[in-house]
Amino acid sequence: MEENGSMKENVEEIKKDVEDYIDNRIDVIKLKAIDKAGSVASGLIVGIAIAFLGFFLLLFLSISAGFVIGEITGRNSIGFLCVALFYGLIATVILVFKEKLITFPIVNSLLKKYYYK
Repeated sequence: MEENGSMKENVEEIKKDVEDYIDNRIDVIKLKAIDKAGSVASGLIVGIAIAFLGFFLLLFLSISAGFVIGEITGRNSIGFLCVALFYGLIATVILVFKEKLITFPIVNSLLKKYYYK
């Protein structure tokens, strides 16, 4: 009888250890998910802030360039037309090479963040 009771205690102890192990693994998975979510959220916030500030920088530089070219040519409309054509050219290049310039770098960046952190 003692052997049966001891075996029962061992089974209960193993069961408790397995439950503790599963609980700990779940906690680790939750912490990893929180870490990744925090990293993504902070990266997103920083990216939005940089994009916002970059937009205004580009806006004011474009207006300045339009006026400078307008002064050189004697007509502000030609200055702003040159700036608009420049942006049209950039948009065309981005459209043609979007996979190489945008899609692949973003996918590679996400893969590096996911697998190497």
